[in-house]
Order: sequence, then structure tokens, then C-alpha cells
Amino acid sequence: MNPGAGIIVWIIVGLSAGWLASRITGTDGKSGALANVFIGVLGGLVGGFITHAVLAGLGYDNLDIAGVAGALFGTCALVFGWHALSRRRA
Repeated sequence: MNPGAGIIVWIIVGLSAGWLASRITGTDGKSGALANVFIGVLGGLVGGFITHAVLAGLGYDNLDIAGVAGALFGTCALVFGWHALSRRRA
């Protein structure tokens, strides 16, 4: 269960999705964009690892595309969840 170079792709997907989420939610001023990028990388890594582990356990061969899709989903879920929680507190 070695994701190999896919981790770098998951980080890039997380960076991109985090930045895009900051543009969509309008929090790209102040420290919002930096927080979104950090959360994006975290979500990308978590989503990529979970997808890779689950699909490898099920015996799927092509894990690269699935890992990227999992990283993108994890990033989006984490960034939008973070913003939903932060709006509730304010």
C-alpha cells in the first residue's frame, strides 16, 4: 500500500482546490486564502489516502485517478465544512 508519487499530486490538487474554494467563498482577503490552502492540502492528503486504502483493499488496479478524485472530494468537503462551521460561530 505505497501511494508513491501520488502524494505530490494530492498536495497539488489540495492546493488548487483550496485556493479555488477561497475565491468561490470570497475569503481570499486577509488570511482566508492561506487557511483555505492549508485546509485544502490537509483534505487532499486525507481524501487521497482514504480512497487509495479503500480501493487497494478492494483490489482495484488503477489507483492514480481514484486517488486524485478522493483528494479533490476530501478537499472540497473539508473547506466547505470549515466555512459552514465558521459562519455558524460568527
